[in-house]
Amino acid sequence: MGNGVPEYVEGLESGAYMHTTQKNRQEFKKKYNMEVQDPISCGSVLAGRLGLQFERVSANGISNEMIVRRLPQVKLTKTFVLIGLTSYNRREALTTSQNKTHWHTWKMVEPNDPPKYKTLPFNPWGKEYKPAIEEEGQIRTAMQILYMQSYLKLKKVPYLMFNALYNGFDDPLTDECKKILGKIDQTHFYKLQGGLSETQHGWCLKQNLVVSDLDEHPNMQGQQAWADQLEPLVKDIWNVD
Repeated sequence: MGNGVPEYVEGLESGAYMHTTQKNRQEFKKKYNMEVQDPISCGSVLAGRLGLQFERVSANGISNEMIVRRLPQVKLTKTFVLIGLTSYNRREALTTSQNKTHWHTWKMVEPNDPPKYKTLPFNPWGKEYKPAIEEEGQIRTAMQILYMQSYLKLKKVPYLMFNALYNGFDDPLTDECKKILGKIDQTHFYKLQGGLSETQHGWCLKQNLVVSDLDEHPNMQGQQAWADQLEPLVKDIWNVD
């Protein structure tokens, strides 16, 4: 997720919308004595360093399903693709809005969790079966990575993926997930099976390069520092492929 909060700000509830209006920018400057910038992400930082034009295909708060759906619709001529994987409980569904073109994010949660906006307790079988939500989510995410990898290799497009959020691949919950992970080309994935501190979220949190104590998204310093982590691998792939 990109945002325009320059550095850690104690007590800031969210940095997501500080840049969206002049009023928000002025109120932020008055309260915290710093300027909100135009949002950046590690992808836009890397594109600038490599002299490439940056095109954002995903959006804040989206699911891996959206990335999988949109990737085949993108023109991939003379392109480097950078993909940050989010958590597996995020899903998306097509709505009737905008003449049935608007997809919206929702989250699958345990059967006993309370329903709320964007959150759906999953219990299609009643007492007959209990859904293994975490296990299924890991498998589905590994399959999504494998599908995107296969597509990009087919198109001969250089790419790098990383875990923006923690998906537990350092400790796969099923043998099926282990088998799928074994088929992924990890030379094009930054620490696929790393722990929490080797995801973008966990690494930035450990370095205190987040928006605030209430918003753990990377701030601008965090986006730039995470780009530093990815840059050597991106350059290697870009030069080789």
